[in-house]
Amino acid sequence: MDKTINALGLMSGTSMDGIDASLIRSDGEKKLDIIGNLYLKYDLELKNSLTNFSQKINSLDNLKENLDEYEKLERAITIKNSEIALKIFNEFNFKVGIVGFHGQTIIHKPKENYSIQMGNAKLLSQLLNTNVIYQFRKNDIENGGEGAPLTPIYHHLLKKKLNLRNNVLFLNIGGIANYTFIKEDNFYAKDVGPGNCLMDTYIKKIKNLDFDKNGNAAASGNIDKTLINNFFEHEFYNVKKKHSLDIKDFDINFVRGLSFEDALASLNFFTAKVISENIKSDLKDDFTIILCGGGRKNKTLVSNLKKFLNNKFYDIDEFNINGDFIESQAFAYLSIRSLYKKDISFPNTTKVKKSVSGGELIKSV
Repeated sequence: MDKTINALGLMSGTSMDGIDASLIRSDGEKKLDIIGNLYLKYDLELKNSLTNFSQKINSLDNLKENLDEYEKLERAITIKNSEIALKIFNEFNFKVGIVGFHGQTIIHKPKENYSIQMGNAKLLSQLLNTNVIYQFRKNDIENGGEGAPLTPIYHHLLKKKLNLRNNVLFLNIGGIANYTFIKEDNFYAKDVGPGNCLMDTYIKKIKNLDFDKNGNAAASGNIDKTLINNFFEHEFYNVKKKHSLDIKDFDINFVRGLSFEDALASLNFFTAKVISENIKSDLKDDFTIILCGGGRKNKTLVSNLKKFLNNKFYDIDEFNINGDFIESQAFAYLSIRSLYKKDISFPNTTKVKKSVSGGELIKSV
């Protein structure tokens, strides 16, 4: 019996700049066809509203105090998700049986037993007249997990699809950096440090730009290694003791007083150092690194990573897979696994007590 399903994955990352959409065909196991990807950029007003709202939400009490604003923003981003969904269906002439809807993370506090992703799955299901799965992190957290990272099972499939025989480490650099280490048929994963969040926060604050394109500004500055060394041990320990991270775990105050270029150079170097030292602390095996996520385009960051890590590096795009859409593809794949009640998180990926499925299904009427 063919269990292959057409699925759409919708993902909004911690940079809060837009929505990644991916169409796949899979059985939730070994079969995978990537049909197409599409990106929808938020307009400036929505992006700023989301960013400002997220920054003031540090607890469930904050959320309750700002519920009207939350619901207004939730409706706005749900409609944006429906727009890109309809657009990608039309562009690729593709119908789906299920939509994996991640939503926009507003606050992630697994130690306090919650992770809030903004998005109205019932409304999305109505707008698309399609079954929708959401709340991917909830069951994991309820079973003692950290709710992240959830992409490792998809990385595991990609390793097989790409016929990679040696040990592989998928390093995803989004707002937060995380990795999946795969050795034979076993995999281990965790968040490993800031990704783009420190650099993006700084350049937004100082220049009102979204990111340092190619790391050009960082490349023109001088790294304040004394400052970094003074701050590193404390930050390394904070990252090391956590399995999953929130962008609110980090701040940029330690570069206050440096010139613009020197601050970005130092933040870039610091980010690479935290990621690399955590990887080296965790793993003693030989492995090849495959870069995914927006941070792979930051040439200065990649150069700094290569100074710390003596591994062979590949950009996943070298395998004809667009590295901007790995997570949206993953949530399409997770939606299929969820539909079939297959495990989506594991003790070695989220620290959940036992392997569990996840996600809640909204059936279209």
